[in-house]
Amino acid sequence: MTAQTATTGRPEILIVDDTVASLDLLADLLAKAGYAVRAAQDARMALHSALAKAPELILLDVRMPGMDGYELCRRLKAEPATHDIPVIFLSALRETEDKVRGFALGAVDYIGKPFQPEEVLARVRTHIELRRLQTRLEERVAERTEQLHRSQARLHELAGHLQTIREEERTTIARELHDELGQALTALRIDLGWIKRQCAESSPPLHARAETAHALIERTIDALRRISEGLRPGMLDVLGLAAAIEHLVDQFTERSGIECHLDVDRDEFDLDQGLAITVFRLIQEALTNVTRHASATRVDIGLREEDGRIVVHFSDNGVGFPDSEPQQGFGLLGMRERAAMLGGDIVIDGSNGTRIVASFPLKTGEKP
Repeated sequence: MTAQTATTGRPEILIVDDTVASLDLLADLLAKAGYAVRAAQDARMALHSALAKAPELILLDVRMPGMDGYELCRRLKAEPATHDIPVIFLSALRETEDKVRGFALGAVDYIGKPFQPEEVLARVRTHIELRRLQTRLEERVAERTEQLHRSQARLHELAGHLQTIREEERTTIARELHDELGQALTALRIDLGWIKRQCAESSPPLHARAETAHALIERTIDALRRISEGLRPGMLDVLGLAAAIEHLVDQFTERSGIECHLDVDRDEFDLDQGLAITVFRLIQEALTNVTRHASATRVDIGLREEDGRIVVHFSDNGVGFPDSEPQQGFGLLGMRERAAMLGGDIVIDGSNGTRIVASFPLKTGEKP
């Protein structure tokens, strides 16, 4: 009879028995069946052997001088390196409580002495195969987990790259709106103002038309300024994060009529550009969600530096959202992605209004 195993290679079995005749009999039986055999005549020797090189299975006698088989099994199961090795007890003790004690200590099987060679081989083969199947499964799980981690890392890299491209495109569009369209509208406003003055007395109907067009140009310039600021807040580059957020909050209150309180613990924060943009965008997105979904009447925003991190606190008294919704909304998902890219932490709770707490290391070395 040869050993049938789930993987290639000879399974190695450690036999522990203080009786030389029994030890030799088992070693000869298993060696002929194709197994690699190690023998130990006492528990301490067996423990050192197993810790030095873990076998695939241990056949363990119960009654031994000094440390008995039960104690050895307990110690083996207490060690991370030997915890998962299947242990089969071999003993003349056949009482139910003896077997129960062995199983309680972590043994996988219990064979009574005197044993039948065929029974020993059958049980050894079964547990070796189970052990190898378990090992292969664990390896597959570890491999798939590693693949998943690599995929997640690549997705985070891609998300970071896309955010960088998005910010660059926003900056380009904002600059073109300001430099090209903004200047053209400003020139048009000046010309309409001149036309309006020239025909004020000579042609009242034309003056009225010119005045209407002039007002439309004024509103268009204001809208263009808001759009440009939303795409790339120029104040963020010129005056810094605290001033940019204060300006954002003022605009939000003016447009929405919602009471908004801002608490910033310093005039300015020493942040790299990427982190400053990320914090600004997070608050901007949260305020946008309030306008669209929250039905809130009050918003509170806190921004402070704590233990080498910049911490954002955001809350409103709106309707909140179910627990399942944050994974479905792209705005909230974007917040999580921005936080993950810079090594930050974010908690979003919609159980009582909306509450967001996000923190980022001040020195990230990352760009959004």
